[in-house]
Amino acid sequence: MTRRFLSALLLSAVGLFAAPAMGQLNRVMINSQPTNMVANWAQIVALPDSSQPNTFLALMPLSVLSTWAEWDPDQIMDFQFGSGNWNRMSMTASAWAYLSPDVCAHQPALGATHPQSLLTSDFDNGPYSGVFGSPLFASVSAGATVFPSSSASIVEGLTGSSFSRERWQLRTRGFFPSMVWNACPNATTITPTFSGFIGVRFTYQVL
Repeated sequence: MTRRFLSALLLSAVGLFAAPAMGQLNRVMINSQPTNMVANWAQIVALPDSSQPNTFLALMPLSVLSTWAEWDPDQIMDFQFGSGNWNRMSMTASAWAYLSPDVCAHQPALGATHPQSLLTSDFDNGPYSGVFGSPLFASVSAGATVFPSSSASIVEGLTGSSFSRERWQLRTRGFFPSMVWNACPNATTITPTFSGFIGVRFTYQVL
């Protein structure tokens, strides 16, 4: 499964370099009904995963991961469309992979056995536990590390009294940058300090 997932992502990479760099967030509609998700597909290559229903593979630069899609909270959706007049879009990352030329991204932290990461909401759900990655082809210029899903790898919009939009966040450190999950040095942030792309298998559900 790991190698098939990675192969599918690599096959879609050619289209990414031809994708336009401009675009804006547009609301996702399902059967003419608004959802709480807005997205900008301009720098995303996406293709259906025929092996699983309601699933697609997405490849994007690491730099756009946290901005390509956003989820409005319940209060904003109710105010804008009225209660009962919109759908919740729930999205789960069932696997993800780095595609990076920076070797440190594919190496474990000192004293660890595997590099770790966590693809999750940018809403503060700490403390955070990374999942173990499986490095592949790390000796070549474009190494890759594949990660399995986590119970925290879901985004569907905030409920309750929040007015904040929810987004994806790739954590490559623990709750604090000093909680090291890979071999990249001098990190001052919990998000990636290495270059490259990320491929994700997303499963979605309309609630």
